[in-house]
Amino acid sequence: MQFREAVCRYRDVQGTSAPEVEFSHNWPKHEHLDREQLAWFLYWRSLWERGYVRKTSLSYMMIHIFELLSLEYIQDPQQAVKRLIQFYTDFHDIQPRLDVTVVRWIGDFYLKMGEIDNALYWYTHGTAGDLFEKLSWYRFGHRDIPLSLLQKIAGVPKSQYYREHMPEIEPEMERMMHQVFRTFYEIEGMHPLDKFARYTDEPTIYLFSNTPIHEKYYLDGFRRYEQAGTFVHFVKHALRYAENLLRRAERKPRLKCDESIGLYFREIEEQYPMPEPTEKKRDKERASAEKTPPPTLAAELPEEPVVLDLSRVKALTTETEWLVDMMQEGEAAGEPLLRKTQPTTPSVSEGTTGTSALIASDADRALEPLSAAVEEADSGGSLVSSLFSDVEAGEVEEFLDSLKEGEQAFLRHLVLSGETERRRLSDWLKAKRMFLDATVMGINEAAMDAGLEPLLDDDGEQISVAEEHETALQDWASRG
Repeated sequence: MQFREAVCRYRDVQGTSAPEVEFSHNWPKHEHLDREQLAWFLYWRSLWERGYVRKTSLSYMMIHIFELLSLEYIQDPQQAVKRLIQFYTDFHDIQPRLDVTVVRWIGDFYLKMGEIDNALYWYTHGTAGDLFEKLSWYRFGHRDIPLSLLQKIAGVPKSQYYREHMPEIEPEMERMMHQVFRTFYEIEGMHPLDKFARYTDEPTIYLFSNTPIHEKYYLDGFRRYEQAGTFVHFVKHALRYAENLLRRAERKPRLKCDESIGLYFREIEEQYPMPEPTEKKRDKERASAEKTPPPTLAAELPEEPVVLDLSRVKALTTETEWLVDMMQEGEAAGEPLLRKTQPTTPSVSEGTTGTSALIASDADRALEPLSAAVEEADSGGSLVSSLFSDVEAGEVEEFLDSLKEGEQAFLRHLVLSGETERRRLSDWLKAKRMFLDATVMGINEAAMDAGLEPLLDDDGEQISVAEEHETALQDWASRG
């Protein structure tokens, strides 16, 4: 029996009192119900139609939702969608999954009816569901994206400064982000989503997906965006830059962010000037400047220039060649590498006293052992290596050592065990009288306050180490 036929068959049947029977199905239909389950479904549906909201399983709820979507249970579309909204209002607190499914289907209902504004309202309702699909509808409707959705996209925890200034800070932050998106469009000639996110121009919309009455709908001009790290990077650093403008008014340290984002804050930044230093600070700076010794003036330098005897260059070249020969012979014969040589009396013209001292010191250095020269040559590579080593890794390790003992133990367990599932990590922390969310938030906030990127990523199901810190954390944990 087709689903619509079943809806017509049971549409006018009034249920009588019956006990609730367990029922669960991925694609629930009337045909999946046995006699007792059907009796409970009809009774539960009759109770709700009379105004009694009774909790039951999601599978029973879905059958009635599908009945309303089919326009067979209630033929008038306006009445059917009104009834569907009432169902969502009554049951979404009991069954949170309705925030993802029914909200989308209500939008589909309005789109099918040609009411675009109502469809856009329900497509963008709340932050649950596919975030980039919601962004697609905001872009299609030329609407400003709310701050809550941008924060969800960025996935960055709120800083301590942000939490202390809630909720006053949020309208200001949202206004700044809306202005940044408009400035970006003026400069780049396109929306940030078009610039940074992947998308398809296929105008096909699948109405009532995952239901027995799904169908296709063509919407000209619709563009579906997909997950893109470049767009997430733009949003994350724009949010940090916006917060930095608010923080500097109170002389708070800046969050680490991509400063190139400042190009799109040009119309906003002048509204948040750096505060003038207080009188006490100005006095302190003035006193510090007075204590600073003046720089050496040219008048204090010797009036007569130092004259160098350039003929000494040839003598030094000869001595250098001799030293090289001696070191090679000593190494080949296995002789001691330390040899004393008689310094040659330099020939210096008048006025070159300073030069004589320089040449004498060169002769003294000729007495140093060859091993020191070799070590100096070998250390060249390590010197260059140290100059170009990753300072960030040292900063991360220093930060990790400053964390609390419990937080350090959690990070070592996370890295060395390879465990990422939230439930298992939560159980491990409970044994230490710690809570997972508080621990992850505390570590990330401490990292941001130290000028680093958050150490941990939390997608709601798994906790993992941020890719940029993975190597430093593994080295640190293995040494512990």
